[in-house]
Amino acid sequence: MSDAAVLSHFRKKHFWMASHVENAQYPTPESLQGLKCYQAAETEPKQVERTAVSARVEGYSFYAVDCHPLMVRYARTLAQKWPEAERAALLEYLTQLSLTDIPTPDGINVSLYVAMQEGKPVATGMIFSTLEDNGTSVVGIYDVYGLTEEAEKAMRGHLATLTECEILVSE
Repeated sequence: MSDAAVLSHFRKKHFWMASHVENAQYPTPESLQGLKCYQAAETEPKQVERTAVSARVEGYSFYAVDCHPLMVRYARTLAQKWPEAERAALLEYLTQLSLTDIPTPDGINVSLYVAMQEGKPVATGMIFSTLEDNGTSVVGIYDVYGLTEEAEKAMRGHLATLTECEILVSE
């Protein structure tokens, strides 16, 4: 494993997540506070074995976030990971994320996912992949949160099936 590649990957993820409010023309105080809460909870990823995260769980439908209604579901579900007092700020921040409004730098790909069960959002996850300067492909599984342990396991397993890379990391 290349620790330098993983650290570079994580810094790119950190920068991309912050860019949605730090580069906005008029960021709201709530979205800036939400970013601070998000960053305070971030931990440097560790390399994981694909088999450790790839268990499939039945009974869930997975959707790539490709429209505003799914982004709202993603934001509402993920915000529940934080204490009640921080959720409004997190919701304000997370709804500012966009996969289309801000160009993603070359060598970076981001995909967000929502898992649904019986028509209700129950889990979230992100695949953040980078091609590092040394040519190493690093894929990170981030923001995996489930309303239940089973929903979280299902999301993590789904994301693992979507990845192919030299290095797989997760928080």
